[in-house]
Amino acid sequence: MFHKTLITAMVLSGAFLALGQAPMLTTDTLVEKAATEAAKRPHSDDAWVTLADALMQKSRETADVAYCNRAEGAYRKALELNSKRVDAMVGLAWTNGVRHEFETSIEWAKKALALDPKSAAAYGLIGDADVEMGNYDRAYEDYQKMLDLRPNLSSYGRSGHLLHITGDTRKASVLMMKAIEAGDPRSENTAWCRSQLALIFYSEGAYPAAEQVLQIGIKNVPNDYRLLATMGKVKAAEKQYESAVEYYRKAIAIAPQEDTVAALGDIYAATGKPTEAEKQYAMVETIAKLYKANGVKGDMLTAKFYADHDRKLKQALELAEEEYRTRKNVYAADTLAWCYFKNGRVQEAKKYIDIALSHNTPEAVFHFHKGMIYAKADDRATAQLELYEAMSINPNFDVLQTPIAMKMNEELGSQTPKVQTAMSAR
Repeated sequence: MFHKTLITAMVLSGAFLALGQAPMLTTDTLVEKAATEAAKRPHSDDAWVTLADALMQKSRETADVAYCNRAEGAYRKALELNSKRVDAMVGLAWTNGVRHEFETSIEWAKKALALDPKSAAAYGLIGDADVEMGNYDRAYEDYQKMLDLRPNLSSYGRSGHLLHITGDTRKASVLMMKAIEAGDPRSENTAWCRSQLALIFYSEGAYPAAEQVLQIGIKNVPNDYRLLATMGKVKAAEKQYESAVEYYRKAIAIAPQEDTVAALGDIYAATGKPTEAEKQYAMVETIAKLYKANGVKGDMLTAKFYADHDRKLKQALELAEEEYRTRKNVYAADTLAWCYFKNGRVQEAKKYIDIALSHNTPEAVFHFHKGMIYAKADDRATAQLELYEAMSINPNFDVLQTPIAMKMNEELGSQTPKVQTAMSAR
């Protein structure tokens, strides 16, 4: 079976963190030229695919789903002109994946593979859908096929991300470095890999290493919102709050994302600026509504935001349950567990937090959630172990939640075990 073993063999062949970047292309220019060409040649499927690809790249760079929706129209136009246009089918798999229509994404990718069994991009998009749906073994197979066909930034980066989710951070980081070394003419794609590598280091509490990776990325691509938001996360963990605010604000100005806006609000809350925090929290809900208006499914971030901030807890649980029906990945399981906990349903919370941790994903917040759940269940030993684990993995994993973890650990340490209390009462 493929799998992790073959990806690991590729990792161990060696990779180095390249400091340079491939020549950058201006996406706005590409979109403009492609749109002009499609207008001139409306009966050319080539022209429509070129326009759609440029629009999808713009969507990646801005997180603006409107570009994705325009791209879908262009891909469909290409298919009307040429029903066997494989890259248009791959494009529709891509657009559906962005909107979290994962089963539809897989259907389009399989249609592409039926015509071209060597479509590496199609295998990659099937793998992406499998990752989102929690089918990690299948995702390994998908990405291995992609690697075999086209070992490049895209296949290395995807595989590294999957290795990280399934608990192998060392090999994940090396493979992500290999992706960066491979490079891509589109600077945003390399920047994505740098942000992912930084997040891998961050997850282990290696803040200086994460910061170094991000500094290189930001120097090369100053306006990449992922790099800026990740730097904000690292600066917050280092308690450099003014710097964190600056990076978060820059990222939000380019592409406002729910988790980034919530993180900025949390810094304001932690530094005694409740009015500013509330402004950000209100924006989180506005962003969620805008995504829905653009046809994007998925409420995991909204559910987590509500649970983290003790807001609309019943709705948070409803959103998390609905999300988990189609996205049975570890992050959705963790969010569902946290929402059950916040709604006082400890047994369900225990079930899903164990699912979240079943792949040894190096997320301190998962262990924090388990510690809080087991503290509520009066399992002091497990609670202390998990809270300690959270802070050992990543000492400042969250601006608001880390102090809660520390306080709970202190309270548990000062409590007398119930069994001793019962014995002394005899």
